[in-house]
Amino acid sequence: MNQKERLLTVLKGDRVDRPPVICPGGMMSACVTEISDLVGGGHHSGTDAMVSAARKVGELAGFENYGVPFCLTAEVEALGASVNIGDNLVEPRITQYNEQPLEGIMENYPVDVTNGRMGIVLEAIGELKNSQVPVIGNVSGHISTATSVVDPLEMFKMLRREPERAARFLAFINDYLVRYALEMVKAGADVISISDPTATGEILGPRNFQKFAVPYYQKIIQVLHQEGVPVILHICGNAGNIIDSLNEVEANAVSFDSIVNMKTARVGIKRGLMGNVNTQLLHTGESEKIVSITRNAIHSRVDIVAPACGLSMATSIRNLKTMTDYVKEGSYH
Repeated sequence: MNQKERLLTVLKGDRVDRPPVICPGGMMSACVTEISDLVGGGHHSGTDAMVSAARKVGELAGFENYGVPFCLTAEVEALGASVNIGDNLVEPRITQYNEQPLEGIMENYPVDVTNGRMGIVLEAIGELKNSQVPVIGNVSGHISTATSVVDPLEMFKMLRREPERAARFLAFINDYLVRYALEMVKAGADVISISDPTATGEILGPRNFQKFAVPYYQKIIQVLHQEGVPVILHICGNAGNIIDSLNEVEANAVSFDSIVNMKTARVGIKRGLMGNVNTQLLHTGESEKIVSITRNAIHSRVDIVAPACGLSMATSIRNLKTMTDYVKEGSYH
């Protein structure tokens, strides 16, 4: 069973010989400084460098997938937010929000998702497509995209004070992300991973998560399922108060932050479970500790082993390889 077959089989809900060990990309990128130095930079904005970086993540760190892009800013940039592209030490980041009214953004940004950096991502997916290693296309969730395009404090206030206006903007954002994800599938993505770090149960609360998150996830996931493509959904923070809602979205796998007890999540989540190896320990921990926390994730019956959230750029290839080698060796049975 090759890497693609193993991951796709797990995402169908079927049994495999051992859990896949992946780092999907996007906000959960393993293109750490050691790897980006080898590539020579440009992996956020150039097709060749992006492809090279994705392959090196697999070859050197041992993850069983290719995942692009390595950030969540390409979608935001196209909607008028300013982005610092970062470098080999610092990830891309938002430097200024789009200050137009929401209606102006919806009217003035009918984005072609095949242009700009999104187009580069699509080209990279096309070049990475192969029969052995799964290619994961990464998109930002609608809440995180919206709160990166406009001031998040204003957006969260609007959820309470002008819920219908907020819902129209979120629908605009979500439809845009659906188009982007479908272009990724067309280019050759085997899996789509949606990361929505701002859509935590702690920030939104269970009622607003049910109202402003679940229906939008359901739409994008249903569209992708119609194309025969499985979906991973990553949620940050303590998700204990939104477990029931997450079961409704029908993602093939749900990924959680390290704060979530995976044994408890295993009882509540009816979908595949992915995670949740502590990224701080992956950055600073000794090999024995990394093996221990990886073993704990497996014994918690995760279906896919992965870092719990975004990795520090200073994380060493050696530490990542310690994690991936342990999963592949299968000595935890």
